[in-house]
Amino acid sequence: MRKKKMEHRLIRKRKKWPFVLLTIVLLIVLSVGAFWWKYGYDIRNTIADGYSYSQGLKKSDFHPKNSTVIYDRNGKELKKLSQSSSNYTSINKINPKIKKGLVAVEDQRFYIHHGVDLYGIARSVVSTLLHHRTEGGSTLTQQLVKNVVLKDQSQNLTRKLKEMVIAQQLEKKFTKKQILEFYINDVYMGHGSYGFSAASDYYFSQKQKDLSIDKLAVLVGIPNNPVYYDPVSYPKRALKRRNMILYIFNQRGLISKKTYQAARKKPLGLKVNERKYDNNVSNNYALSYAVFNATEELMKSSGFTMQYSFKNNAQRKAYNTRYQQEYERAHGELMDGGYTIRTTIDMNLQKKIEALVDKTYQSYTGRDANGKLTPQVSSTVIDNKTGDVIAVVGGRTTDGDQVNRAISGYRQPGSAAKPIVAYAPAFERGYFPQSTVTDSAVGNPVIHNWYSGYTGSNSLRHALENSINTIAYKLAASDTKHSYYDDMVKMEFARLDPNQKADPRLAIGSFTYGVTTTEMASAYSSFARNGQFIHPSNLSSIYDNDNGRYIYQNTHMKKDVYTKNASYMMLNTMQSVITDGLGKAAALDNYKYTAGKTGTTDNTKDSYFVGMTPDFTIANWTGNDTPSTLTSSEDALTMQAFKAEGEYMVDYMKEKNKNFKKPSTVTVSGNNLSVNTSNEKPSIQDVIDTDFSKYNTDQENKNTNRLYNLDYRIIYHLTKKEEFKREKKVQRAIDKYTDSPITKESQYNKKLSELQKIRYLNANVKRQSAKVNFNKQILELQKDLNLSQAMFQTAKDNKKVAKYESEKEEIETRREEKRQDMVDKLMPQYNSQLQKVKSAYKNNDSDKEDQKQKLVDIMNEIRSYGGTVPDVKITVNSSSSSDSDSSSSDSTSSGSSNSSNDSSSN
Repeated sequence: MRKKKMEHRLIRKRKKWPFVLLTIVLLIVLSVGAFWWKYGYDIRNTIADGYSYSQGLKKSDFHPKNSTVIYDRNGKELKKLSQSSSNYTSINKINPKIKKGLVAVEDQRFYIHHGVDLYGIARSVVSTLLHHRTEGGSTLTQQLVKNVVLKDQSQNLTRKLKEMVIAQQLEKKFTKKQILEFYINDVYMGHGSYGFSAASDYYFSQKQKDLSIDKLAVLVGIPNNPVYYDPVSYPKRALKRRNMILYIFNQRGLISKKTYQAARKKPLGLKVNERKYDNNVSNNYALSYAVFNATEELMKSSGFTMQYSFKNNAQRKAYNTRYQQEYERAHGELMDGGYTIRTTIDMNLQKKIEALVDKTYQSYTGRDANGKLTPQVSSTVIDNKTGDVIAVVGGRTTDGDQVNRAISGYRQPGSAAKPIVAYAPAFERGYFPQSTVTDSAVGNPVIHNWYSGYTGSNSLRHALENSINTIAYKLAASDTKHSYYDDMVKMEFARLDPNQKADPRLAIGSFTYGVTTTEMASAYSSFARNGQFIHPSNLSSIYDNDNGRYIYQNTHMKKDVYTKNASYMMLNTMQSVITDGLGKAAALDNYKYTAGKTGTTDNTKDSYFVGMTPDFTIANWTGNDTPSTLTSSEDALTMQAFKAEGEYMVDYMKEKNKNFKKPSTVTVSGNNLSVNTSNEKPSIQDVIDTDFSKYNTDQENKNTNRLYNLDYRIIYHLTKKEEFKREKKVQRAIDKYTDSPITKESQYNKKLSELQKIRYLNANVKRQSAKVNFNKQILELQKDLNLSQAMFQTAKDNKKVAKYESEKEEIETRREEKRQDMVDKLMPQYNSQLQKVKSAYKNNDSDKEDQKQKLVDIMNEIRSYGGTVPDVKITVNSSSSSDSDSSSSDSTSSGSSNSSNDSSSN
């Protein structure tokens, strides 16, 4: 019977198993189906993109590139940038221990897998889930794809999937030996070095085949994270990483235990070779500026977003770190070769401007402690029509002085900041040059003028002519929206201090981190274009020879900063600085209509002058590299240099003696200006200008817009269908993102990752108008996400505060109840003791004072608990030796006892 029951149960269990298995299979199928329904479209497109990428790959893509060549505005070669051909080393000449060491450390199954190591991925997942330890699952082939083919460091599913597809295709195209050779020669090793040969030369001044095992381990440890394990910047990290690599070498049988123990005791042994490339452009200011611009454009083409506004200094510092890392990477890529760079450089003009500046400073031959000439100079010349930088002077000489101060010379502009911080924004808010503001004490600490005392009411024109600090400060302080800071962000001032967003002292040039002459010249130049800013650059285009495409073309895109009315009023007012104010020495003898502004800092440590005509703008700075007081003659050098440069530029540009163009909405009557926005009827001059130029302008605009919107076809050779398919991907990703708004703080990282994916998709969009529009949407989404996070944090903080207040109120209530209990207990004692005191005094007992003190103690205790009892006055009869009776009165109060005799009768 028992046997039959057991058999019956067994049969029932066997019958259940198929249903359990069927349920599990069904759940798996449904999960896979749901996943595919959600991500299937993106996955298919990603796989297709991966195959498309891999089809065009060839061996030459992994070999040394042709030199990067820089051309002037007329197509003449100015400079070749290239690395030594010995940097690329064939696999047969590579140190065998590098080959074995890399495989042992980065990809043990390199010779087994076919580009993707599923075992390695599984091991990485298990390690992360069970041991909370991150291990890489990428193969050497995948790393090669990520760093050389895709050049994309983002962490998302689509990038990873594309990387895996291309890696498998690479394994079909090339042998393991070739792939290892590509990796060893192409991997980025920090400080602009690509490959082990270049890194060996840079870090140790040795050939890679001659490296000892300890130095070789240093190099093998770098590719994992070239920034974090940088031996120069972080030697302690690099040393720990090296010792770990040596340990792995020993564990994998590459070196003996004795060798391992000896090698780990050695120092890093760095012998940095800074001169491994013949790419020096520091001896030519225009060229070094072109390389700086080209490097930034390469950064942008790889997805880096320039940032000029920050919430706080911590965010600014974090950005600066990212910027420097990305700049070094892009600079190394540029020096690695393969680009054609066309510039606006006219070397004859450049040399002439340098000569004019040198002549102005020729009598100043002193040198500082570092052997550099004093005072120093920086000068930037901009073509107002195009916004191009057509000449830069970064110092007195490049002989022993490679600093280009037009790029990196961040110094205080003094009063030269007033037009862009105080006056132009004020004109936008309704002020006029004839509007008056009082010169009086203001600010904490008090703002001082360059003269003693105050002059009372002044027109804005007179205030700018005489550079009155208090009025500039008041104008900025009255800008309640702090639009001046936003304007400087738009005009790409790179070192703005987030703590100065609401600081009117910017109006008098009090910048925490300073400005450059290039920034100042481009900002002033905007006034000549009706308030439209153009990013300053001396580049025309950058062509990627290896991929056969333009990665940058200067379209001179304009950005609205100031209104045309405010811009003209600013120019008109700055003309008075030259004719009637402190800038008279800068007046050009061959041109009548010059505008400008002087600037001198406290103790005359910096001298600035920015001057302009309708056709060009020049910003000049002079000072000492280590700030110190300038003499009056040195202070005047900026205007003298402008006068020399400006008179030459008038002739060079064949500029007609013609005033800045006045908008039809502005009326000029002597020194008074007015605006009539209701009447947009053009002036006679406007009609004449329009009749002659309207047709050409319209045609130029049409062609520009057509090229701007067809660049995906003309430059990237994409069909309309292909381009719009890319754009639809971005739009779908944005729609998907907005359909599921963030509702809790824990979603922040996920939403941030989604935004990064959208940015990646937008990098593939080649129609610039669409790309710009998507960038704006992405920026708004990022702002909303940041705001949501801040709101979640605020709500969390408010909840904590509310909880604290509730607990505090509860504690106070309990304390009050305890105090009242104590008072209630003490009151009977008080009443009893009061009667004892009265009785003692009435009977004139000997212990009456003691009884009274006890009463005082009880009163004090009651009051210490918040109770109230009145001071007690006791009046008793007493006898005396006289015939008449007298009264005795005694007062009792908390903390005191007083006795006095009164003359009143009882």
